[in-house]
Amino acid sequence: MTAFSDLELIALSARSRGFFTDVELHVPGLPNAILVRGRFDLESYTDDLFNLLALHCPANLSAAVAIRRAEFLAGRAMAHAALRALGQAASEIPIGLGGAPLWPSSSAGSISHTRGHCACFAIANANWRAGVDVEALASGHALDAILNMTINEDERALIARQVVLSSDGLASLVFSAKETLFKALYPVARRFFGFDCAELRTTPRNGQLRLHLTKTICPELLEGQHYDIRFSIAAGHVLTWLAVTPQHMSM
Repeated sequence: MTAFSDLELIALSARSRGFFTDVELHVPGLPNAILVRGRFDLESYTDDLFNLLALHCPANLSAAVAIRRAEFLAGRAMAHAALRALGQAASEIPIGLGGAPLWPSSSAGSISHTRGHCACFAIANANWRAGVDVEALASGHALDAILNMTINEDERALIARQVVLSSDGLASLVFSAKETLFKALYPVARRFFGFDCAELRTTPRNGQLRLHLTKTICPELLEGQHYDIRFSIAAGHVLTWLAVTPQHMSM
């Protein structure tokens, strides 16, 4: 990795004319991996930010609502910062099938954004798979939807009896972790699979959560395989990320 400095992140925020704030770079304890996260202000978005930040706006987004273009800009800016921190050229990252980003041939990565928060987790190894997700801590109807549609009965019982996190915090964390797992495994599965395909069986500890596959998704992703997903919770949001090695995809 290169000596990508905090000054470059400050410069990114300055060039964005108030669109970006609190952009941070994290080394997540994995070889040749980087995590970039930040906040963005929808009220400060203008279309000329693409030119100011040297980013490409796809033609199919020209007719989209401004919030969609702002979210795309935020995600791609985090991705470019991550690639540069890994010592790679910050090339265009087009939209692929299913809306997933198409990463340069020498890397793998994942992008997420929600309610003014954005993140990118990237790895300088195209043989790995990456997933990242950022979510606001759910409450009210959103929390009810998570509990009823994405978490099974055993998981709900675990959430109710554990004392490590608040119930709404852990429910939001499990939802985010399953989103991260889907993003990391989709390039292997090459098909969509539901929240019921992964299950939390133990209480998260020390910033790590383990999900088990409850069914075989494809020959490389078998029932019983487990994935340890890292997480952090701060400022009313949960962030989860996962790196999957080639060996883990063929166990």
